[in-house]
Amino acid sequence: MSDRQEDKIHGELTESELTYDQKFKQLFQNKKFLVPILKNIVKEYKDLPLEEIESLIVSVRGDEEVAAVIGAEDVGKGQEVKTFYDVLVGCRLPGSKKVIVVDLYFDLEMQRENNTIYPVSKRGIYYCSRMISRQLTNLEDADYGALKPVYSVWILINHIPKALRYSRYEVMLAGTSSLKEESEHYSYLKKERFDREVKKLDSQIDLIHMCLIFLSEDFSDLGEAGDTLIRYMQSVFVKQVSNPEYNPYAEYSKSLKKEADETMTIVGMFEARGEARGVVLGEARGIIKTGRRHSLSDDEILDDLVSQTGCSMQEAEKLLRDFTE
Repeated sequence: MSDRQEDKIHGELTESELTYDQKFKQLFQNKKFLVPILKNIVKEYKDLPLEEIESLIVSVRGDEEVAAVIGAEDVGKGQEVKTFYDVLVGCRLPGSKKVIVVDLYFDLEMQRENNTIYPVSKRGIYYCSRMISRQLTNLEDADYGALKPVYSVWILINHIPKALRYSRYEVMLAGTSSLKEESEHYSYLKKERFDREVKKLDSQIDLIHMCLIFLSEDFSDLGEAGDTLIRYMQSVFVKQVSNPEYNPYAEYSKSLKKEADETMTIVGMFEARGEARGVVLGEARGIIKTGRRHSLSDDEILDDLVSQTGCSMQEAEKLLRDFTE
């Protein structure tokens, strides 16, 4: 990237209200960026060619020109609190004859820190539950048989325990029959019928999938070793998305190089500016924690955030939402 291009980006950044993760999330509106992630997460996609997966991505809002919806709002039902998803992507299952049907909700959250005041793993399960709930329009006469699987994927970078760096942790619903051990002594036909019924139950509960992707803030070079999804994500962060020594999907991803590199240049500028903001975030955590301990209302906590950190009311609302969900 030339000095002139970088100066132009820096000027745009100065004028921008975007945050680090908001800029990074813009990459997810490009289907080619999403495809390698989906291939490694959605089990129905694991053996599909990359080009076919690309054709199965549809927007949850029915606009096929935009692969992902950024900052999707879920107002909930009844007394449920409002929830915001970072990125929502619609995915059709292979072999579907329907043109635009979201058979999977795919929620990808971009988290800069792992040591939040809430367990990210629990928040991910909660988001999965909400994405299942939002599929039902009539709670009194719901067609539970029509519920579709949901995926919640979290990219975690900062403060990752050394033992977990460059790995992923996956969660899914699974059941076990109390007759499992006994079934080993069944006759062939009885065992076949038993296994068939258990497999049917397994497919019915296969609704929740969560994946925590643990990277590291130093973005160490993994080279040709390691998990393919981790290597793909790392290639983006170290600006090597078109290099096959770093990215196992380099040939497919080469058209992303300019967009990904520019995004990561801007991200680097945010990082430099963000060091000072980190102090504000730490102070905000303390204000929110103290407010909760003294049973202050959200409005009172928001006022404290604005007066004590100098942030805008909009920024204060986001801080409160991020640190309390």
